[in-house]
Amino acid sequence: MSDSRARDIRPSGVDNSGVQSGPTQESLTQAVSTWFDSGRRSHPRTIGWRGAAALAMGGSNQMIFIITALFAGQGDILGKGSAAVPLLIVGVILSWVAAPAWTELVLMWPNRVGGISAACAEAFRPYSPVLSTLTGTCYWWGWVPTCGVTAILSASAIQQWYLPRLPVEAGAAGIVLAFTILNLCGLKWVTRFAMPLALASGSLAFLSSIIPVWSGLVDWRQATTFTLTTPFPGWFGDVTSVMAGLYLIGFAAPAFEAAACHVGEMVDPDRNLPLAMLVSAAMAGVYFVILPVVWLGVLGSEQLGKDLALVLGPTFAPLLGSFGKAAAIWFVVLNMFHGTMQPLAGAARTLSQLSEDGLLPRFLAFRTQTDCPWAATLLTAGMAIVFLLIGDPIWLIAAANFTYLIGICMPNVAAWLLRRDLPDAGRPYRAPRCMIDLGLAAAAVWLLSAILGFQQFGLPTVLFGLALAYSGAALYAWRMIEDRLRAGLPAFARTLHTKLTGAMLFVLILDGFGYIFAVSSLSAGHPALIAALEDIFVIVALLTITVGLVLPGMITHTATDVRDAATRLTSGMLRDFSEAMSALGRGDLDAAHVAVNIVPVQNLSHDELGEMGESFNILQERIREAAIGLDEARDKMHTSRAELLARREQITYLGHYDVLTNLPNRAVFAMRLADVFENAKAKGAAFGLLTLDLDHFKEVNDVFGHTVADELLCAIAARLQETSRGAFITRMGSDEFALLVTSGRQPGASEAMANELLKSMAQDFEIQGNRIPVGVSIGVATYPRDAVDPETLQANATAALYRAKADGRRMACYFDPRMDHRARERYSLQLDLRAGIPNEELRVYYQPLATIEGEVFGFEALVRWQHPKYGLLAPETFISTAEQNGLIIEIGEWVLRQACREAALWANPLQISVNLSPVQFRNGDFPDFLQSVLSNTGLAPQRLELEITEGVLINDTSRALSILRRLKSLKVKVAMDDFGTGFSSLSSLQSFPFDKIKIDRSFVAGVDSNPQSAAIVRAVIALGNGLDIPVIAEGVETESEHDFLKREGCREVQGYLIGRPKPIASYSGLTQAAHVLNAANVH
Repeated sequence: MSDSRARDIRPSGVDNSGVQSGPTQESLTQAVSTWFDSGRRSHPRTIGWRGAAALAMGGSNQMIFIITALFAGQGDILGKGSAAVPLLIVGVILSWVAAPAWTELVLMWPNRVGGISAACAEAFRPYSPVLSTLTGTCYWWGWVPTCGVTAILSASAIQQWYLPRLPVEAGAAGIVLAFTILNLCGLKWVTRFAMPLALASGSLAFLSSIIPVWSGLVDWRQATTFTLTTPFPGWFGDVTSVMAGLYLIGFAAPAFEAAACHVGEMVDPDRNLPLAMLVSAAMAGVYFVILPVVWLGVLGSEQLGKDLALVLGPTFAPLLGSFGKAAAIWFVVLNMFHGTMQPLAGAARTLSQLSEDGLLPRFLAFRTQTDCPWAATLLTAGMAIVFLLIGDPIWLIAAANFTYLIGICMPNVAAWLLRRDLPDAGRPYRAPRCMIDLGLAAAAVWLLSAILGFQQFGLPTVLFGLALAYSGAALYAWRMIEDRLRAGLPAFARTLHTKLTGAMLFVLILDGFGYIFAVSSLSAGHPALIAALEDIFVIVALLTITVGLVLPGMITHTATDVRDAATRLTSGMLRDFSEAMSALGRGDLDAAHVAVNIVPVQNLSHDELGEMGESFNILQERIREAAIGLDEARDKMHTSRAELLARREQITYLGHYDVLTNLPNRAVFAMRLADVFENAKAKGAAFGLLTLDLDHFKEVNDVFGHTVADELLCAIAARLQETSRGAFITRMGSDEFALLVTSGRQPGASEAMANELLKSMAQDFEIQGNRIPVGVSIGVATYPRDAVDPETLQANATAALYRAKADGRRMACYFDPRMDHRARERYSLQLDLRAGIPNEELRVYYQPLATIEGEVFGFEALVRWQHPKYGLLAPETFISTAEQNGLIIEIGEWVLRQACREAALWANPLQISVNLSPVQFRNGDFPDFLQSVLSNTGLAPQRLELEITEGVLINDTSRALSILRRLKSLKVKVAMDDFGTGFSSLSSLQSFPFDKIKIDRSFVAGVDSNPQSAAIVRAVIALGNGLDIPVIAEGVETESEHDFLKREGCREVQGYLIGRPKPIASYSGLTQAAHVLNAANVH
């Protein structure tokens, strides 16, 4: 569609009380109105309700040729006997029920032509463009045989009574061509001809119904006695026969819906269309109720199965005498003229409208200067002539009626969907709600009649009907090929819609072969079973249409809407944002402006697709709010800069210490341990390392809550400091501490310190009136007795701690290699790891990275080890071992290569983030290796982000920065991981322009309840925003943490709340999609 569209839907008042988030009903209605098209070209409005009702007579008079088929049948197709009369009455009742919904639907687009199916096509556009096309073409196919069969009946009557030498086929073709020429002259001339024709045929219809009643010729007993002819005995035979009759009675609907074909050419359609529908409904009552009952009472069942032009004379004779036969002949001829004229005037406009909507080939939209769609009219006339030349047999009419039933069922479904999804949209005519529901029920009856009645006409008819129905998909494909070639694209696109539709067609073909095989295996003595198999085949065919066309269409429409909205954002507001931020950086505040241009994604499905559209609308709304807030940001630039400097000083201090206990943090401990080790090694001295773990501390959290637990931790830290008498002590984790004993003779000094700590911690703590006992387990290792390097010393102290906890807790355990089962396990694990790499036991898991609004933009690659004995192992189990024995380089290279290879295969070009260990980073040829990986895998370097910790910058900073600049020259991104856990973070940011800052999970955990954590996180976010460096927070696990980060302006998040690490196959919906999904769909 073009962007300059007429909007026919107008919001008439919205109740927002039930809206909790996202766009309101009013905004959705306004958004829908932007893509609901009301026709690309306007039409001259020349007809009123009389002209529309006159043209609709082409629907009422279909009773004349249907009643003969219902009474007598044709060939192997049985008639229904006198039960045809109540079937006709039921058919018109169904149409009466459906008419209010049709009127409401058509008047929602008063500038369109083509009737209910064209309006239905517009309403179905968000669900499936192919379904929209199929509905319109099915409607058209249903009218084409009517054009031919009515011309045959007219020509036959004229030949018998006036031109005996004129071949019927030639006469019928001449009638079709004559009315074609009339239509090409314009609707005004068609209406001028139709109105006297309708007056004459309607008058004769009234006479045919009134004269027999007035003269007493009606045998009312005969008129109200009905017998049903069935194909086989039993209740299923009765049902099959009734449904086959109702199936043909679908042709009662034209008596109503034909009046709606010209609403775009109608003067004051809001007033005239309901009047035309009302008059048409009254005429339908005459043709489908009064006339059949009177004729049955006068003529009987046998006569009504014959040529009506020959048998209707007695209904006129009592008044007209010898002119009764002539009246009967002209009654048939005039009514058949209507039936020939209407498809050329109405159904042809359906094709033209669909072509203008971009759903059918372009040539069908061509019009004459008189506004006649000449190409569609000629196509309609041509197909009608082809059908009449083969005699328009009843099986052909039945096949066309199958498509027509689809064409009249779908508008009721569309009206119901619009009432559900857009209850407040403007409606010039609003049908009672009960009539909308009853119209849907009528559609269900028509659908049921198609399932149970269509099969009676035989498999060839079923297959031909399905071919007519699916021709809409072929014509839509034709138009798509046209448009793609015009746009310079390949003719065919490998879309999900195409694949699913092809698969469903293949299923239908297989079902047809299966049906033929099943039926051929049955004898003719099982008609009920054969009928049941035929019904099943029709059901599968209808389900194929639903699954193969509707569902892929809904998916494609939503995806396209999101894509277009994303394109508008990236080429409009987001680009303006980038320029505005650059202007702010230059100090040009006047240029820092964003033009707001938001078109909400239309959202009508109540499932994951709807949630995706709603989430994108929320994203657009947030961007709009951000644009508005930009003005406020400009005013607060100076204040923010001052606050940034203050917070930078704060983070310099807090980055070295635990925010709760004010003890040094893990990074400072690592540096202090390295210094003590180097000093001891140089002097030949000894020192001890004590690792402490609080026993059952989790129970304190569970019983007393986090507030008491935090206060208890502070008290424990103070007691440990007091007892250790100045020894260096640090908090390593939630309930873990470490202590360095550098004075005194070892190992005695460490043993004495451990005993003092145990004695001190044996005393209960008094916290908020609660006496809380806290036990501690201690692991002790000393240098050089237990280790020759800091890493091993720390690992051995931890091993001793584990032994203390295993032996009963509340004790100290001293490292002993002979009883260190963990050391043996670590050695065994080292051997297994060395063999596991070539054995392809490593796995790459992926954890989503998302914006704060929930859009997944990439993944972090995380290594896992599928151990043959222990199963899937997390990286903390083996990475430290790999770093110690040098395997970390091989593992890191494998992870990087594998992640790049897999990411290059994704259809969706998401970011891939890979951790880089300090050992791997310091490997001199890493930049060359990275360049070869990018070249071999074909991954765009802009998609790759390397995460490094500040530990790589501690030693030989100048060399580290040189390597980082080489990496940046490859156009990859570099992020600082675990920001704030060490002491050199700020200087690192000053020395090297990192692309991203990642806040360590230790600060994020509990940030909503911990003031110190909140202060650090807030400062880091402000620092990142001030330096124009994106900030991502890892370890986000709760909604409250997410909400805090969102309030503070954090741009990106990662954690279990967004998605857990999984194999990439689990996220195929993201990697293979042509668009970005919301994080709500990740889990």
